[in-house]
Amino acid sequence: MTRIRVLSYNVRYANRGDHHDAWHDRRDAVGRLVRFHRPDVVAFQEPLPEQRRDLRDRLPAYEFVGRGRAADGDGEGCPIGARTDRWQIVDDGTFWLSETPAEPSIGWDAAHPRIATWARVRAASDAEGGSELLVVNAHFDHVSARARRASARLIRDRLPALAASRPDPERSGTDATTDDGDARRPVAFVGDLNCTPGSDPHRILLGDDPAGEGNGAGLTDDTDGRDDALHLRDAAAVADLCHGPETSLTDFARLIDGRRIDHAFVSTDVDVEAFATLADRDERGRYPSDHLPIISQLAL
Repeated sequence: MTRIRVLSYNVRYANRGDHHDAWHDRRDAVGRLVRFHRPDVVAFQEPLPEQRRDLRDRLPAYEFVGRGRAADGDGEGCPIGARTDRWQIVDDGTFWLSETPAEPSIGWDAAHPRIATWARVRAASDAEGGSELLVVNAHFDHVSARARRASARLIRDRLPALAASRPDPERSGTDATTDDGDARRPVAFVGDLNCTPGSDPHRILLGDDPAGEGNGAGLTDDTDGRDDALHLRDAAAVADLCHGPETSLTDFARLIDGRRIDHAFVSTDVDVEAFATLADRDERGRYPSDHLPIISQLAL
């Protein structure tokens, strides 16, 4: 059995209007929080290019992949990092949460382009038996309910192929992979989904499409009973041990009750030993972001 700890954290984009909670006053605390909890994999939402550089500088033990959501690679990103002493990233890519996921685009009624970054990580130690995990990291739109529903359907549609793929040596780092026919890899899907448990996008990810609208992207929905459907579970709901607040949203000073909008989902072949929402404060007594990080200890 291989254990892997996956942390997901919306670090809040660098907004000059945040005043004393501006990024340059928070970045060291974000780095310290991650280093203290020592996850094997980190998945961030919202960092701009300069923030991604700051995170790499403060987390040298991690290899990062992922690009920004803009056509030129700038803009907010959903980077994934793996601790190189335990895991190596063997393939990765990014797709857009839209009707045209292979190209930079804004989907449905979303206020901004939205992306999902994925990475296949493999245990670096032979003692772990070459265990692998597909990690997918996304940030759903904060305005459009339709975009959140369609994004959830798109994620569910794409997960089976990504979990069954191997690196294409000529197209590594893109969204293109080749199917080697191997058994499907276990999956962890994390991110800021801007929805609470029981909402439509949350239910869709669990395989219950309340509207029955299809996936909205011109692709085949994988919730229709096909043999290749990949079933997900909410890590917070199935964990053997849960810890921390039931919300994941803050105003930097206080928790905002009833707003668990940061989530972790796992495929059914992954055991969730523990799930926690981390309410660490910085040396100022403030939260380092307007979101709390979530961490899952998984057994493969």
